Amino acid sequence: MSKRTIIASEQDAQAEALLRRIGWRTLPLLLLLYFIAYLDRINIGFAATAMQRDLHFSDSIYGTGAGLFFVGTLLAQIPSNLLLYRIGARRMIAGLMIVWGCISGSMAFVHTPWAFLVLRFLLGAAEAGFFPGIILYLTLWLPRRRRTSFTACFVFAIPLANIFGGPLSSWILQRGSTAHFADWQMLLLLEAIPAVLVGCLLPGLMTDSPLEASWLSDSDRALLAQARAQDEPIVEEIEAAGAKGFTIGSPLHVLRFAAIYFAMQFGLYSQNFWLPKILHGMGMQTRWIGWQVAAVYSLAAAGMLIWGRVADRAPTRRSTLSIPLLIAAAAYASTLFAAHAGSGTLAIFLVIATFGAGAAGGLSATATFWAQATLGQKTAAVAGMIAAVNSLGNLGGFVGPALLGRLHEQTGGYGAGMLTVSAGLVAAALLLNARRTVHAHKGVPAVT
Repeated sequence: MSKRTIIASEQDAQAEALLRRIGWRTLPLLLLLYFIAYLDRINIGFAATAMQRDLHFSDSIYGTGAGLFFVGTLLAQIPSNLLLYRIGARRMIAGLMIVWGCISGSMAFVHTPWAFLVLRFLLGAAEAGFFPGIILYLTLWLPRRRRTSFTACFVFAIPLANIFGGPLSSWILQRGSTAHFADWQMLLLLEAIPAVLVGCLLPGLMTDSPLEASWLSDSDRALLAQARAQDEPIVEEIEAAGAKGFTIGSPLHVLRFAAIYFAMQFGLYSQNFWLPKILHGMGMQTRWIGWQVAAVYSLAAAGMLIWGRVADRAPTRRSTLSIPLLIAAAAYASTLFAAHAGSGTLAIFLVIATFGAGAAGGLSATATFWAQATLGQKTAAVAGMIAAVNSLGNLGGFVGPALLGRLHEQTGGYGAGMLTVSAGLVAAALLLNARRTVHAHKGVPAVT
């Protein structure tokens, strides 16, 4: 073995050790932030039955309100991400958390459909910059070969919010009314508090970039820059980006991945907002619904972690995204078996198995999606591209719950809605793997 090879191997080992240290310093905090954000986003699903009981909201009103969150996200996301790019993650995200915590708590005081719809819209606008901001944050910290596993760990907050948030929400609802507040009001108020508290503490807990991290030495920063440069020429592009201004890159690329993300969000949020009501409709008692939801997302979490390890071995292959999309499509189509199994133990088992596999596929796809979406994109365009794809794709989170609400009113079941989800995911997998040839001037290569 040559001296050059030995030095390269030592540098690789040092880089891996550094990346592990970065992971332990950054990921627990990011996981906590997304756990809080996601819990405030989906707890309306656990409050829905009691809220509809007291406020007499129809399924259409509930489904529209649940999904209207994403319309607010669409309108506010690019401005939020531009602001985050300029002022830094810790100050921006801290402010967002305080605002969305206050809005989420205010939901406990709604009495009319319009108030409910407006607050859900405002909650989406307040959270708009959070997820793409974290994706950008990870992009600026990590080499591409480690982004999928780090993103998978970050997105792991989604099943955690359901695994722990489900039983917690059921427990709060079981406490019943307290003082002048109904059970669903207590749920929304109590679960809004962590966002405000953590938002106040965040500026002292988070570091915007490796250059500002006091716990990294100069040699650590140089090693990290070298590890990132092996994947893509980040530093030079960032320096050039200031003169070019904000861009989203290729519009066709953005629309292609926004459509794929739309189908993914359509499925995940249809499940998030309607699964508690589906279980309640099958005769499940309130105190057990949270535990059944936790079982579903425990399966999803296991599948997601396994797939994250698999995808890291070949992060640029489209199959790392298309396979979990197809698994989710098959699982959601299979929920029809649960619909025809009645309301006994077999039906509950089938709901857990099919929705668990669907969530596993959808969440596994979420982690690998961003590695595919940013593949081959210049860093100058990454911030805008992430914001554009996320904001357009998140409209699936509006259309899904709203459409399932209308289909449920018309058919009396959720089978038609879940078949629609399945068809959308199959279409997304086909779109990902469709070869797109660009006939350009002077030898510009084809894009696939």
